[in-house]
Amino acid sequence: MRLRHLALIFALLAPSAALAQGSSQQMLNLAKQLRTQAEQMKDSLPPEDIASLISQAEEIEKGVRDGAYSTPVAAQPVSVSKRIADAHQGRLDWLDGEAACVGYGWENHRTFKSNYGDPKRDELCRAAFARYEEYFLKARNGAGSAATDPLLEAYDRAAQAAVDYYAGK
Repeated sequence: MRLRHLALIFALLAPSAALAQGSSQQMLNLAKQLRTQAEQMKDSLPPEDIASLISQAEEIEKGVRDGAYSTPVAAQPVSVSKRIADAHQGRLDWLDGEAACVGYGWENHRTFKSNYGDPKRDELCRAAFARYEEYFLKARNGAGSAATDPLLEAYDRAAQAAVDYYAGK
């Protein structure tokens, strides 16, 4: 009877976040608390109640060793910006570093005219940097990823099309 009251008090005092998450480390902390409580109350509880607390701690520790409290952490989805930056040395505006559109940038794509002598290449570079400009201005003005991700993906596709065309693909 005393053990039930003790268990109820302990459950109420234990942090609810720790119990809800159920990780192995949190369960080990709980077992440690049970052992500490058993040690502190050994003079005020009957030996069988102390043995029960220690037994519960041992069961928890065994469960941790057996992997009973391990929950796999769900992988976070990779954001569009992270995917693009990871693929291009940390840059979102990666076309700036490519030979395909030398001279072009998102600030000058409307007015710059290359002397490549290749109208298709000029068209692809202008289109890619127009997409980046659209993305940049939306992001700068505080639009969230729901609004900017499609624009960034459009830029990435247009930039890749310009690079592929330049490479002869």
